[in-house]
Amino acid sequence: MTQAAALIAELFTGVDRLTSEEVVRRAVAADAPAGVVIQLEAVPEGEYSQDELAEAIAVRAGLVTPLDAMGIAPTSLSDDDLLHELYQVHRTRHETLRHGSDDALGQHDRRTAELETEYRRRFPQREVDERRLRP
Repeated sequence: MTQAAALIAELFTGVDRLTSEEVVRRAVAADAPAGVVIQLEAVPEGEYSQDELAEAIAVRAGLVTPLDAMGIAPTSLSDDDLLHELYQVHRTRHETLRHGSDDALGQHDRRTAELETEYRRRFPQREVDERRLRP
């Protein structure tokens, strides 16, 4: 585990999400090395889970492209994994809309569309609740 990864794990102890400002504040309070603090300050404003923060740092450092950070291609996922990914993307939608940067929201939109398109392709005869139809 890298120094930055160990620090990020420590910063998220007992919490699920932190704002970018709170991450930097906690890192400074933990006497993090200046290089790590600089990496954390470069992350776009917003609220992050531990995994999202690590991903944002990797994108900023050029270790992965934003598209790589979007996850496994939906066509490569098992049915169970596709359903899990759909659950996660829908679960995080509200917070991303309210607190994510424009880039984060755009990535969320793209990932949601990819996953939903793959779901509809695999399950064209999905259960449709007639009460959910709008005239």
